[in-house]
Amino acid sequence: MNSWTRHQRVLTAQKANHILGCIKRSVASRSRKVILPLYAALVIPPWEYCVQLRSTQHKKDMDLLEQVQRRATKVI
Repeated sequence: MNSWTRHQRVLTAQKANHILGCIKRSVASRSRKVILPLYAALVIPPWEYCVQLRSTQHKKDMDLLEQVQRRATKVI
């Protein structure tokens, strides 16, 4: 895996975490009905752009994805 690809994945994780922070700060309700559609619309698309991320050969990238998902779960 080249460093540029890794760098893109790290930037994608940072962007997802930033969006989650914005959702957390700006949305009054922590209801699953409110948070899940926002997560699906704003956080998931950057990850789908990095489809290779879901490959099991990229353990560090999977860890990044799981951190974002854990943070989203805590918001709810």
